[in-house]
Amino acid sequence: MDWGRHKDDLLRHDQWRIGIADAPIHRFLEPGFLPAIRWLPAPGRRGYYADPFALPGDDGIEIYCELWDARADRGHLVGLDARGVAHPLLGFPADVHLSYPFVVQDQGELYCIPESSQAGEVNLYQHQGGREWAFAASLLPDFPGVDTTVLRLETRWWMFTTPAGPHASAALHLFHAPALRGPWTPHRHNPVKADLSSARPGGTPFLHQGALYRPVQDCSSSYGGGLAINRVERLSPERFSESVAIRLAPPRSWAWRRGWHTLSAAGSMTLLDAKRVTFLPAAFRRVLGRKTGRVLGTGK
Repeated sequence: MDWGRHKDDLLRHDQWRIGIADAPIHRFLEPGFLPAIRWLPAPGRRGYYADPFALPGDDGIEIYCELWDARADRGHLVGLDARGVAHPLLGFPADVHLSYPFVVQDQGELYCIPESSQAGEVNLYQHQGGREWAFAASLLPDFPGVDTTVLRLETRWWMFTTPAGPHASAALHLFHAPALRGPWTPHRHNPVKADLSSARPGGTPFLHQGALYRPVQDCSSSYGGGLAINRVERLSPERFSESVAIRLAPPRSWAWRRGWHTLSAAGSMTLLDAKRVTFLPAAFRRVLGRKTGRVLGTGK
C-alpha cells in the first residue's frame, strides 16, 4: 500500500486564490513582466475561488469564478465584485461540478460556457439580468469538454476544448461554427495537438499586433503548475498550428506560488489565480470518509 500517497491525499490539498493585475493581458507576453497583484479575499479554509473571468460591471468589473466546496468536492459558480464580495449565480445546474465560467458577448447579449464535463456535454447559458442565467443551447451534446473557450474571428466562431478523462490536460480539440449557438463542426484533424504543457485552455484568447494568442495550462510538472501563452499561426477548418510564445511560472515573491492556471482579460486589467498546497479540514474529513468506506466495503 502506498502510505505516502494516502498521507498526501489526507493532509495536502490544493487551494487557489484570485488576483487582479493592473495591466492588460498582452503585457504578460513581455519577458520578466511582473505586475503588482491585488489578491482578493479567500472564502476561508472550506474551499477556494478559481478560474476568474470578467466583464465590466457597476463596480468596475464583475468577476465570475468557481467556488469549490471542500466538503462536497464540487464547484459551483459565483460572482465577485472588485472587493471580493461573493453572490451566487442562479440558473446553472446544482447537481454537477461547475468551473471555468467562460463569458462571451454576442449581438449585445451576455453568455457563459461553464466547464460541466460531469454532464457529458458543453452547454451555453444566457444572462437574464442581475444574478439570473438560463440554459440557451447544448453546443456539444456528446462531448464532455473541459475548460471550453470560444472566440469569433471574422465570420466564424472557434471553440478550443479538451475531453474529460485521462487526456483532459493534453488533447486539444477544435470546433468551428457560423454562429455561437452552432451547429459546431469538429476540426478535420481532431485532436489537433497532444501536449501536456501547452494544450488545455487557460483563459481568454486575445489579439495583439495582428496575431492571435491564447493562454494555456502547463500541467507537465503538476496540475495547474504553470501557464504558457501560445501564438496561433494557422487556424482553418483544415489546418491548425501554434507555438509557445512565453511560459509563465508563479514568482517566488507570491505567497501562493505552487501553481497558476488562469489568465483572463478584463479591459485594462487582467485576472489570474494562484495555488498553494495546504491542509483543509473539510477536505481531510471527506477524503478520510471515502478511504474508510473503501476499506470497510461501504464506499466507492
